[in-house]
Amino acid sequence: MTATTSLSPKQAQLVFRAVLDALARPGEVLSLPAIADPGVPAALLPVLALADLDTPVHVDDCADVVRTQTSAPIVDRPAARLAALLKPLDGLAGFSVGTAAAPEDAALISLAVEGFGGGRPLRLAGPGVPGRRELRVAGLPADFVAQRRDLISFPAGFDLLLVGPGGELVGLPRSTRVEEGA
Repeated sequence: MTATTSLSPKQAQLVFRAVLDALARPGEVLSLPAIADPGVPAALLPVLALADLDTPVHVDDCADVVRTQTSAPIVDRPAARLAALLKPLDGLAGFSVGTAAAPEDAALISLAVEGFGGGRPLRLAGPGVPGRRELRVAGLPADFVAQRRDLISFPAGFDLLLVGPGGELVGLPRSTRVEEGA
């Protein structure tokens, strides 16, 4: 992605709407809008659409692009309100999870995954999930469910967006219970 690439206001609006829809319908595979520049990693789009000069951002790649396009300060994990993890996952620890009194202080993390439909099965339940839902995600670490469970204590905990390379999008808000699938 080049530093001259940016989202138009309409594209940013469409990405924002997709993020809201994904978090409202946990585990349902939705799509981010198509962006003209194929060099933009899909998992970076939520950060480009939501960040501004007052939003601390953590990215494991493309920091110059995020800084140039959004004027957002680039910070370490604990200070981030938005994050994009574009490289293979080295863990979710270190991000702000907020507190019971201030859950809004938690991070929203956009995590690149290999895709949906294959890979390990997850069972989801909770608000926004009709009954139970099974989701298959390729590219998650073996201890993903345990990591997430250890870091979330509702109402504290981060919200997670899983983003496939083609812009497939799945929301896992902190209120969603995630278990290993059968």
